[in-house]
Amino acid sequence: MVSSVEMVLWAIHHATTLLFGVFASAALCGIEINRRHALELVLVGAVTGCAFGLANAVGGELFARQVYPLVVHLPLIIYLCARYRLSPLLAVLGITSAYLSCQFSNWMGIAAFAATDSQIAYYLARIATTLAVFAVLLHWAGDIGPRLAIKSTTELGILLILPLVYYVFDYATNVYTTLFHSGSVVTVEFLAFALCAFYLMFLAVYLREYEEKETAERERWMLETRDSAAIKELEAWRQSGRELSILRHDMRHFLRGLAALIEEGHTDEALDRIDELCEAGDRTAVRRFCANETVNIALSSFNSDINRNGITANLRAAVPETIHVGDADLFSVLSNALENAITAASAAPQGKRFVDFDLRLEDGQLLLLVSNTFDRAPRMVDGMPVTRHAGHGFGTRSIKLAVERMNGNCQFRINGDRFELRAVM
Repeated sequence: MVSSVEMVLWAIHHATTLLFGVFASAALCGIEINRRHALELVLVGAVTGCAFGLANAVGGELFARQVYPLVVHLPLIIYLCARYRLSPLLAVLGITSAYLSCQFSNWMGIAAFAATDSQIAYYLARIATTLAVFAVLLHWAGDIGPRLAIKSTTELGILLILPLVYYVFDYATNVYTTLFHSGSVVTVEFLAFALCAFYLMFLAVYLREYEEKETAERERWMLETRDSAAIKELEAWRQSGRELSILRHDMRHFLRGLAALIEEGHTDEALDRIDELCEAGDRTAVRRFCANETVNIALSSFNSDINRNGITANLRAAVPETIHVGDADLFSVLSNALENAITAASAAPQGKRFVDFDLRLEDGQLLLLVSNTFDRAPRMVDGMPVTRHAGHGFGTRSIKLAVERMNGNCQFRINGDRFELRAVM
């Protein structure tokens, strides 16, 4: 005959297990367990607990266990999805993972009963273990829950396999039938089979995600490096321009120095200085396309590349001195766009190497159109050109990121025999 102590411990055991499942499920779904949410979860636990108690009173403990998924788990899934707008997949993952975690207390209870042959020891061990696991899991879920909440459907599906398989297996072989205790080899070995299958699928997804993360991190570093190089190049041109301005302003002193070298017979040194001045002037000569210094520097910096590759370039700009976008981002967009256009046009046959560039300010927005010929049309994927060569293709992504930083948008497309970049910044 069951004692009153055993009845009380039975009730406490089921109450703690139920609340453990409700709170652990919510936490594993990324829900913050604050005061308001905790009160709501306690209320959910109380309602579903009453439904379980009613089932137990009507049909007995076995019947109550058999309808447990319908009176406890299903309402909890509906509540989590409706209250917190979770995906059903995430809610099921949270509940089945919490169910799987109950096996800690189940094993400890069985071990205590085997050692003492006491039902009271069984319930005490289960209650104590449930509280201990709850404390650990709640702390751990605070970190892992929000991460699970942002996983893709594919990742959630893979993570769900193991707890869901165990959930179905446990109910199918322990609750609805007695297959697990029948000693059938197929039944006993099924969990090992499911565990191996889950591990292999998890490994495949993990490796793929890890590689994608590594690739994204490498590309981010490359893009930041390109932007940093663009800023340094812009500053180098400005510094060279300042130095030449000072030199032009002080040309009399320069010429007097040359005259002194010639008078002293140091003609070679005088000629070297003249060559250095001419080279620096050619290298840093900034043509005036418009009133904006950054635009002028960006266009001028590619003059030698255009001439060296036999490209016919039509460069037009109508931009005021002061504009609403930052110099670094603007220079990054223009330099990457021109570099890509010149590289593509240089591969075209002689006589068909053209680059058209048009930048103007209209209605408070910068409008950019760059078009160029090419030898082979690039492959387009999701509106972005995909390079055929490893280590390339960062220019277009740098353009896209810089344009987005300026709250603009850009479009890449093939128009006949031309590749076009259109951007609004």
